[in-house]
Amino acid sequence: MPPTNVWSEYADKLAGGWKCLTFEIYDSDAPDAEPVYKPHGDAPLGRVLLSRNGYLSAHLSVPSLISEFQAKDSQWRSAPDAEVAKVARGLAMYCGYLELFREADGSLWWQTRCDIMVDPKRVGKLEKRRLRYFEEGGKQFMVLQPINDEVTPGTAHTRAVLKWEKFEDA
Repeated sequence: MPPTNVWSEYADKLAGGWKCLTFEIYDSDAPDAEPVYKPHGDAPLGRVLLSRNGYLSAHLSVPSLISEFQAKDSQWRSAPDAEVAKVARGLAMYCGYLELFREADGSLWWQTRCDIMVDPKRVGKLEKRRLRYFEEGGKQFMVLQPINDEVTPGTAHTRAVLKWEKFEDA
């Protein structure tokens, strides 16, 4: 039996705008270790918008690459390909409707079928994330991490952990 979509139970808490606070990569074989690196630096630039009906739009960029490009005289549409590619490789974005599921232990995860994705090979495919939602100091937070570890040839298995703070209700 397929899992039941529980988005409607959580929409009031999750729908709205979210700002990325941290984007850290961990060695999957050392779950309690410090981050291996922070691909978007200490102040990542990321936003997630979740509609009340469960439509997700996620955008991440490397702030240092944006600043570097802004300091040049180039315009985006006419800049040399190498300059555009450098910034574009730092972008991560996708959108689509999500389904939220609750495991027997109460843990949550969602999957989003990508309508648009910066990686064309992943358009139409599912992006799956573990979700931990919590409130602290009158603020709302969520921590997202892919269900599956990233496997890069010649390196350890890694997992991305992104912490988000809600900045706007839907």
